Amino acid sequence: MKITIGNQNNNDEQLTKAIIDAKDGDVIELLPGTYFSKDNPFICTIGRNITLIGKSAHKNDTTIYASFTIGDQNIIIFKNLNISYTANGENTLSAYDGAKVYGNNITINRQTSDDWDTIYGQNSFFSFKDSEILTGRKVKAIGISLEKSKLFADNTSIQLLFQKNSQTLLRDTKIYHKIELRRHSSLYFKDLTIDSSKVRVKNDLAVKTSSNISGQNLTFLRKNPQIRILNSRFNVDQFQPKPEIIHFKFDQDSQIQADGKLPTNHQT
Repeated sequence: MKITIGNQNNNDEQLTKAIIDAKDGDVIELLPGTYFSKDNPFICTIGRNITLIGKSAHKNDTTIYASFTIGDQNIIIFKNLNISYTANGENTLSAYDGAKVYGNNITINRQTSDDWDTIYGQNSFFSFKDSEILTGRKVKAIGISLEKSKLFADNTSIQLLFQKNSQTLLRDTKIYHKIELRRHSSLYFKDLTIDSSKVRVKNDLAVKTSSNISGQNLTFLRKNPQIRILNSRFNVDQFQPKPEIIHFKFDQDSQIQADGKLPTNHQT
């Protein structure tokens, strides 16, 4: 069933009711506007397979101040939306227990004083296309934190990606601040940009504890990028800048190939 919200005086109440009463397969369409408020954001657990879609193709035309939790193998689809959480103590979006999240043309942000992750996933799946995952003014906060989860992103920007025992596929994606892989994680990419130019980070890219990264076309925007590899595999072709400019540090237990060669090790 399709439900349209936004043409009444009590839109927040109508949206709350539509989500709580939703049945599997329901589509909730939102007319342009702002739903809930910075001072009183909506906190909700999704218990059905539903779609939330902004009627306008411009994602910033439709803003929801909310925190969503999805679990129990449920599926949620977000499209044409700007979702932001403005209180402490919750992720803007969290997924557990086999949940699947699909986002197309969305922004997910977090404008709070604490350091909670914008998105947290455990035993879950995420897919984002033409989207942004932000952390507000928090430069050290994590945009997406994954544990035993999977992520696919296409033409998407993410402020700091962190994963443990997780698998990620990135295409034409930009990561702000840094990427860190731990505990048997893997990342495969084509056309990946890492921009650490506006923050102080020890490593632009860290691959640790039996993790693996491979791909083509890796661009760093910081002047002197640094890559740290510990007990892991690294196999990447086509760099900007050239591998000779990048500050590699790796241990003897790692397997490293940069443009088919072993780069200079700056480990001390």
